[in-house]
Amino acid sequence: QWIVDNRDAWNIVYVAHEGDIVRTSSSIPEWENANAAITILEKAVSEGFPDGIPYGMVTGNWDIPTTNYNRYFGADRYLGRRYYGGVYSYPNNDNNYTLFSAGGMDFIVINLSWEIDISELNWADYLLQTYNSRRAIIVSHYILNGDGSFGPQGETIYNTLKDNPNLFLLLCGHDRRESIRTDTYDGNVVYSLLANYQGDPNGGNGWLRILQFSPTNNEIRVKTYSPVLDSWE
Repeated sequence: QWIVDNRDAWNIVYVAHEGDIVRTSSSIPEWENANAAITILEKAVSEGFPDGIPYGMVTGNWDIPTTNYNRYFGADRYLGRRYYGGVYSYPNNDNNYTLFSAGGMDFIVINLSWEIDISELNWADYLLQTYNSRRAIIVSHYILNGDGSFGPQGETIYNTLKDNPNLFLLLCGHDRRESIRTDTYDGNVVYSLLANYQGDPNGGNGWLRILQFSPTNNEIRVKTYSPVLDSWE
């Protein structure tokens, strides 16, 4: 609700979920709760957002198996929404991508599942090449460890996709900490950010990671706010 209420004030153009939507994948009440929360984003909020605020979902380890994830957040939920690009294997929404534009820049966000395999990574590589005029963000639940090193999945994701010059940002959760990593391949810099607050009281106290893009200054400012605590980290 805070995101919707502050969309205009903060010029919010996209929301990324980093996985672990629920704690227990078999718990229908937990999925109902998640559905009620996410539905708030889908209501038209202002001119230019008839499909609601563009957002993307990925699965975390607590969301496995993904039967209920696809029951509530399957591909059919998003068909017809203009920001929704598609999936690796319809109607399974485990791997999907979204498109948005802001500040004179076009973006693609590729959301990769917890149980990623090489065929799905090849699909992501194909998307990065197909949409090579768009600045690319990868979101997957487990990319970095708390110390900033790559986890096994993160290392595979980066090594498979790093030769795409439009890739610049990786976002993840999983490890209950914060960290940042910078890698350069063939002159292209890729930043990886870990943010996960689910170990804090109240399931994370509602901490939201806010990325403020400043094209004029060629920088991204990172802030973290909790509407639950009305506090900045």
